[in-house]
Amino acid sequence: MKILIGCPGRQRPARTDTAQPVRQHHSHTSTATTPTMKCSMNTDNLSARRRQTRSTLVEAGMSVFAHKGIDGASIEEICEAAGFTRGAFYSNFSSRDDLVLATIEQRTSRDLDMLDAAIERWRDRLNSSRPENIEGFLTEFIDDTFSQKRSTAAEVIAEQEIQLYCLRTPELYPRYAELSSFQVQRIQSLIENAIGFAKAASTIPLKDLIEALTAIHTQSSLRAAAGKDLHEVVEIDSTQMVRILNRLLDFSQKP
Repeated sequence: MKILIGCPGRQRPARTDTAQPVRQHHSHTSTATTPTMKCSMNTDNLSARRRQTRSTLVEAGMSVFAHKGIDGASIEEICEAAGFTRGAFYSNFSSRDDLVLATIEQRTSRDLDMLDAAIERWRDRLNSSRPENIEGFLTEFIDDTFSQKRSTAAEVIAEQEIQLYCLRTPELYPRYAELSSFQVQRIQSLIENAIGFAKAASTIPLKDLIEALTAIHTQSSLRAAAGKDLHEVVEIDSTQMVRILNRLLDFSQKP
């Protein structure tokens, strides 16, 4: 994602061990402090190795956040889960909150790219003549889109934990709100393209449709993750989303 805001923050001394494996375990009793953090590092010009290090730390953070919550997650535990030293962490993130912001940015970018790719895969079918079974057509499209994400129960839980953490952390909320707004705008643009390809029309304002679909996806994900092992991939039931789309999209003008 290229909307990261570059800004100065409190800097740690430069470290050279950006991707060293952990050689000893650290105590799990300490937790990270929460300095004022309004933005995260611009990753456009990072080396492939450093981008991979950041990505690995993000994934490790997701796992620890799901198990312990963000307030209960220490930087030591995140480093241990990632297989890196604290030096590697502080070479990439100034704080735990910086990691939280990077996690939102990375996963938002990934999810939007997946939706974009799904619409491109379906462009020809969306452009084709009106299917006899609209509901079946929508089910295929939604199931195909969901199948690309393949979230684990831990990822679903961590995403909710991150949202709640940002809502109760004044230093993070402005950036979280900015990212959320960007995500809604991009989704709206992508869905508008898909509806246009299908020569359909939304019977309600597109923004309202997006909010409804987002809420349904969130609740469907939580239901799918409930009671699952944290490492288990969740299967999201598309029935409710398909039903809503079938009622709120008008295909009558499609030839």
